Amino acid sequence: MGQTGKEKNFISCVVYLHDDEAVVRDFLGRICGVMQDNFEKYEIICVNDGCMDGTVEQIHAFLDEMETSGGQTRSVSLINLSFYQGVETAMNAGGDLAVGDFLFEFDRCCPDFEPELIMEVYRRALEGYDVVSAAPKRGVPLSSRVFYALYNWSSHFRVRIRQERFRIVSRRAVNRVNQMNVYVPYRKAMYMNCGLKTDTLVYENRDMGKQTRNREERGNRSGLAVDTLIIFTDILEKFSMLVSAILLGFMVIMFAWIIYSIFSTVRPVEGWMSIMSLMSLGFFMLSLMLTLIFKYLAVILNMSFKRQRYVVEGVEKLTK
Repeated sequence: MGQTGKEKNFISCVVYLHDDEAVVRDFLGRICGVMQDNFEKYEIICVNDGCMDGTVEQIHAFLDEMETSGGQTRSVSLINLSFYQGVETAMNAGGDLAVGDFLFEFDRCCPDFEPELIMEVYRRALEGYDVVSAAPKRGVPLSSRVFYALYNWSSHFRVRIRQERFRIVSRRAVNRVNQMNVYVPYRKAMYMNCGLKTDTLVYENRDMGKQTRNREERGNRSGLAVDTLIIFTDILEKFSMLVSAILLGFMVIMFAWIIYSIFSTVRPVEGWMSIMSLMSLGFFMLSLMLTLIFKYLAVILNMSFKRQRYVVEGVEKLTK
């Protein structure tokens, strides 16, 4: 604690924004209030990921209102991406600009938690955890539950993941992840499995109503889910092995039937057994080859990810 009774650690808050006009002012108000009351030094970095509504105007209106009412906001920056690039790319851009000892990442502008939860997560981090997440207890969409179930079932990592509202990451964890790979395809998985201590606080979230996503955002998140399962899990290998096992079992049954028919009075249609046996063997070998290919690709993906790419139109310093 400093002489003012506030925390001396420098805190960076990265906020992802994509068409959040309706909630951005309330959301920023919560974050700014917590930062002002508890920290001597902090910065807020808003990442505008191709907003097509009045989100940016609402940010300026919020800051004007803060200044008029006598409120002080230490540092607020706005990263304007050149076009919509998705939450992971946008948050990587914000993280690269952040300089804090601790980094708060708000992947979604959803104020369904009490502001005190931010400090609970921070205090938990001070207990020796490099990554601490806040996860809602209710309201997780079915598609998200299916994704996390598949991920946790097929992942070779030790730590299980779930839907989160935000997280705090120490500078050590950020550096560790950046050293692991140049490109960070899915931050949550990288953070939770970087080898440092992690924890998750589950909270009773308020009912904020269903937040809709446009087709572009739904498509991006669906693509991200598929990429994540391919990169971080062995689901393709397991699926291919399952298919191979089924085909192998079918082939064994066919050969057993052939042997049985030789020593019995049952006479199948001429040529049917040989064709089915050949097809079973062919499909089994094809499935086995696909399993080996998936394994080979998995090794390549684990050895190296593609380089990070994001296109920034400009960075605005919104406060002095």
